[in-house]
Amino acid sequence: MEGETTLRGLIESSPDAIVIANPETGAIFEVSQAAETLFGYTQEELRSMEVGALHPAEEQQRYEQLFETHFEQQPAVVSQFDDGSPVFAVTADGERIPVEINAWVIDDTDHEQPLFQGVFRDISERLRRRRELQRQNERLDEFAGVVSHDLRNPLNVAQGRATLLEQERESEHLDALQAALDRMETIVDDTLTLARNGQQVGEMEPVNLVSAVGNCWEMVDTDAATLEIEDDVTVRADPDRVRHICENLLRNAIEHGGDDVTVRIGQADEETIYFKDDGPGVPEDERETVFAPGNTSKDEGAGFGLAIVQRLAEAHGWNVTLTDSASGGARFEFSDVEIQ
Repeated sequence: MEGETTLRGLIESSPDAIVIANPETGAIFEVSQAAETLFGYTQEELRSMEVGALHPAEEQQRYEQLFETHFEQQPAVVSQFDDGSPVFAVTADGERIPVEINAWVIDDTDHEQPLFQGVFRDISERLRRRRELQRQNERLDEFAGVVSHDLRNPLNVAQGRATLLEQERESEHLDALQAALDRMETIVDDTLTLARNGQQVGEMEPVNLVSAVGNCWEMVDTDAATLEIEDDVTVRADPDRVRHICENLLRNAIEHGGDDVTVRIGQADEETIYFKDDGPGVPEDERETVFAPGNTSKDEGAGFGLAIVQRLAEAHGWNVTLTDSASGGARFEFSDVEIQ
């Protein structure tokens, strides 16, 4: 009884729905309090059931095979079958809930039967977000097609005509015309980067941040700006996407911090890198909106730079936040980065 009391105490302290069962018979041995909330049965009712009863009745054989695979390959985490269909738990009132199950064998000598623990987690919200992201990506693909063909083609024609016109005659309006067309081309390019390159990353490899920023520094019109490297950092990433991130952050710092801005990069902790400057910074109540596409405080800006930074960071699995640096400027932190 002492071993059983200890086991029950351990799972009762868990916020997750835990089910402990005999892997040979499927009989449920113990459950956590959170399992009541997820499945809609009392703990006493759950202890009188078999694991198969927690899944769709019409697919029992399929779930029995899943249970056997869990036991053979444990520890194992599963949320879908080989065909990509979700794993469902069925509640007391018949509701089907998509779940992720993390299962492993319990090495407990106090019991005369083998025990198998499964942690059930409701992933309904995760799947909803995934479906929404898929719909967004489909819309972005359609949008990118429109931008690439329906806008770029007539833009190229207009640029060509403007060049011919400039060769044929002089006009005070030609510089303004070319500047407007160049800006349109920049917007088209940024929009395509946002729509296409922000969805996924290519092959991941070690990327030295110092080298990447240095190459971008040569490409960006930095004028009298200063670059200071505070840490030599190498990250696992897509080098092309990192270049896009660095270029947009450098341009943002110079556009908002002035020609003599100082930009510093470094490592904050084991999984976080930062880009910061000594410019005017961003007011706290505006920091959430700066990543929105089209958001800009400059008349000549398209407002896509930081949106591209965020999308490319998220494609790597990174989280980017904007705070203020010690000097009062902007500080962009990228967390969950694999630093090597």
